[in-house]
Amino acid sequence: MKDGHGTFSWLDGNKYIGEFKANNIEGYGRYIWVDGREYEGLWKNNKMHGKGVFVWSDGRKYVGEYHNEKK
Repeated sequence: MKDGHGTFSWLDGNKYIGEFKANNIEGYGRYIWVDGREYEGLWKNNKMHGKGVFVWSDGRKYVGEYHNEKK
């Protein structure tokens, strides 16, 4: 069971570095997609939820709030 701080890498190349709770991505962390996108911020129940920064591979950036993965 994943709990506390750690790193998880998927077979497709995506990677998460941050906090886990009861086997879920929960708390503060950074998710890096293999295509170059990145999100760093708060998570709840495996979803972007709270303040965070999302950067697309072309350099566009969103800084703000997420609620259940929606800006």
